[in-house]
Amino acid sequence: MNRPGRGLRRAAAVGFALAVAAATLAGPALAGTQGAAQGPVVKLVVAQNSITLPSFRGQVVLDPGVYVASLGSALQFDVQRASYTKPITLTQVIYNPGGGTTTRPLPASLLDGFNGLRDFVRLSVADTAGQVVASPRLLFCPNGTPQRAVPDSARTNPYPPGCGFDPFPKSLVMGLAKGWADDPAGFSFGFSFGSGPPIVRLAPGKYTVTATIAPQFVRLLHITAANATASVKLTVVKGRGCCAAAAPRTAPAHARPLAPLPRVPTLANPPAAALPDLVPLPSWGISTFHDRQSGQDVLAFNATVWVGGNSPLDVEGFRSNGSPVMKAYQYFWRNGHVVGRARAGTMGFDSKKGHDHWHFQQFARYQLLDSAKNLAVASHKVGFCIAPTDPVNLLAPHAVWQPPSIGFGNFTCGQPTALWVQEMMPIGWGDTYSQFAAGQAFDITSVPNGTYYIEVIANPQHVLYESNTHNDISLRKVILGGTPGHRTVKVPAWHGIDPEG
Repeated sequence: MNRPGRGLRRAAAVGFALAVAAATLAGPALAGTQGAAQGPVVKLVVAQNSITLPSFRGQVVLDPGVYVASLGSALQFDVQRASYTKPITLTQVIYNPGGGTTTRPLPASLLDGFNGLRDFVRLSVADTAGQVVASPRLLFCPNGTPQRAVPDSARTNPYPPGCGFDPFPKSLVMGLAKGWADDPAGFSFGFSFGSGPPIVRLAPGKYTVTATIAPQFVRLLHITAANATASVKLTVVKGRGCCAAAAPRTAPAHARPLAPLPRVPTLANPPAAALPDLVPLPSWGISTFHDRQSGQDVLAFNATVWVGGNSPLDVEGFRSNGSPVMKAYQYFWRNGHVVGRARAGTMGFDSKKGHDHWHFQQFARYQLLDSAKNLAVASHKVGFCIAPTDPVNLLAPHAVWQPPSIGFGNFTCGQPTALWVQEMMPIGWGDTYSQFAAGQAFDITSVPNGTYYIEVIANPQHVLYESNTHNDISLRKVILGGTPGHRTVKVPAWHGIDPEG
């Protein structure tokens, strides 16, 4: 995937640490029912059954991708002190199935001040002989960088970002919304959101990482033995170079309202008033070149698909059973509120250089057609990280002038350990891809000179719900010429618009 440089913003990395490598994705299913007397069902969930991490100078940044999930109801703790001369107190707030809340005091010794829950999880690293070679303990701040863990979870997390930072707090609410999860060992945004990934000394080789919730929390939160532990296979390889940039520290992209939204119903026939309209623009920036590495003559182009209609395009992927493929759902918006959802395609993680994020796999298709408009060459581009890159029609009804972000940053489309990914494009904006890489651009090495059409198809498999499917195809005429190794292209103007002229 390649994006044009204009209109894109990337978060800048602050500080340095050892790199965290991507890996294959797997993990057990999320399950559990509410225990009315015990409060939420707290469970360790792995995003991947096996991971590969680099070692730099014998050290590894250890994030196995094990999440603490709260199922059945929210997990909430109130931390406060009556005055600066009084000790800190810890209270669990339990949301009852029939409404209302129950509170119960917990020992303040469970806290590391206002920073989070002390030694909540232990990571035990064992080699192939079963010998434990590292066992760091992790502080857990539930307010770190939480993610949705199941499709019917609340869409937003009501709890504040981060735990202790200011030295003089008087009270703090820590929690996970129902159906949400957080990784105690994950990189954090902002400050003091948790302990972050521990750095351990490990030689290249095979290991098993077992995460275990500490006995005092298992007892007090009524966590079952099966839910209190989870394991991940780890392969450590020698890293390249000396070091790598840490995860950027930027503010979370999504606002945190005071209360989560209600459960979203599944809609078999969503109303047209809650549907987007995907419209592909004619391709542009068209040129030819000879790829010396592959020996191919290549036709390169840019392609933009924009969103009109009555609703933003909101596609969200959820992991289940540790699958390397996420089930994707389309969410329908009306008057600024989500009114329903429906299954819509899949997401897969692309670990190739320049990607390292989740792709929605049914967004668009690119084809080169001959003069009779029969298929001549197909692009191998099949996955897309959907994000607004270009304003297309900001005077359209319902258009958004200032989307939450423009382009795609390092975390717009998720990391390998993600449980949930949201890819959204507001009305009036388009997503542009530059197709000049071999395999994505058209290989015209064996294509005769003549007249052709670059076809851009939005929603090619019709897995997305739209208000209008009659405008899902655009064509741009091109005339190929030249000789092998020196191919040329002429591009007639489109309705008087001549970007190549």
